Amino acid sequence: MKTTPIFIGIVGPSGAGKSTLCKALKENSKEYEHIKLDNYFKSPKTFPKKFGFPNWELPSNLKFNILLSDLKKLKAGKIVRTKTFPKRKGAKPEPLTLQPKKYVLVEGFMLYKNKEIRNFLNKKIYLDIPKKLMLERRKIRFGENHVNDHDTKVAIPEFLKYGITQKKYADIIINANKPQNEVILEVKKVINVL
Repeated sequence: MKTTPIFIGIVGPSGAGKSTLCKALKENSKEYEHIKLDNYFKSPKTFPKKFGFPNWELPSNLKFNILLSDLKKLKAGKIVRTKTFPKRKGAKPEPLTLQPKKYVLVEGFMLYKNKEIRNFLNKKIYLDIPKKLMLERRKIRFGENHVNDHDTKVAIPEFLKYGITQKKYADIIINANKPQNEVILEVKKVINVL
């Protein structure tokens, strides 16, 4: 008899290492599935603009209802067939199959803004980093040609407005301003007691 998956939320600002953490856990064990909130964006054409940039940082840009539906299917032991949401220009969505594994890691920058999702999760983790590190890591991720104005005028201020308030919903806050392997070990300890 299969056990019901345990759903673990991973939230934190851009550059906190959410995706890296989840990928590492999934690559090292067959017990993990990884779901990215980024795959549940609405069309960017619908996003309001701020300082001339499309504002990706709003909870209203996300299809939480579809994510919740997919999570419920996994809880019922069903496989979910969905697709990726490509952010890079010219990239196309790719098919994605989600399995109802023992641990389902659900990561995203605005995940806890939705009450139904919060209530669905078995454990809520928040990866915390300072604002300065957010900027440094975004520069590394997006490269030298990345528009820094977008970070300083939109991405970071919006996360400080909407995202940082999610700390109050977390069961545990982890300092992600340390080597990734230490963060992974700390998260594993949290998961192992579930």
